[in-house]
Amino acid sequence: MAREAPEIRLIREALEGVLHPSAASTLFFEALQDFGGVLPANAREAMDLVNGPVRRALVERLGNDGTVIADELATVLSTIGREVRKRPSRHEEQTKAVSLSDETLPVFILTSSSSLVALLHASLGPQVMSPLWIPDAAALKERLGLIAPGFILIDGSDFPAIEPDELAAALEGLRVEIVKALWGADLPYGQGVMDAAHRRGYSLTPFDRREGVEPMLDVIRSRRA
Repeated sequence: MAREAPEIRLIREALEGVLHPSAASTLFFEALQDFGGVLPANAREAMDLVNGPVRRALVERLGNDGTVIADELATVLSTIGREVRKRPSRHEEQTKAVSLSDETLPVFILTSSSSLVALLHASLGPQVMSPLWIPDAAALKERLGLIAPGFILIDGSDFPAIEPDELAAALEGLRVEIVKALWGADLPYGQGVMDAAHRRGYSLTPFDRREGVEPMLDVIRSRRA
């Protein structure tokens, strides 16, 4: 992942300052989803995020205090430079050199697009996880040859270009203590991967999207190295 933008860090730390970490990361993730599933490209877009989805969520949780917090956060963001950072293309994300911290959890995220990768990294922060985007079988083979995963997350909604049986076979040989989680266990692709894993004698940790993102975020945080 590219270096974290100061706006993202500022928003996350402000939320963590007034909410339990679990609630803060959930609020931020869901606000980013409501913002279109992308990260703000500059301070102006970050202010739009705060004055829109973040403000609404804070007010819902904290009432008038949420309004005050959102106002203060928007004020601080207004002082940050307005340079536009180009969003990386799919090719740039795939070919970017892998650079991981020894102090955070290497999380393999198997998903077609980089949206889930960006939202998880923003909501949990680089102090918790080092995400690696894996969109297809070739990328999975390459990453497994370079890095030992600390956590595997399969996106059953925006699923990678890997057939369920092929994916189950690729993960079969990994250490049993590595969590192999499935976001979207309620969806057809998720069910297919779970069935394929069972046939090979191991299980996945399922997360149903209808139950919200908080349980998944909590498990990733709990596995931090």
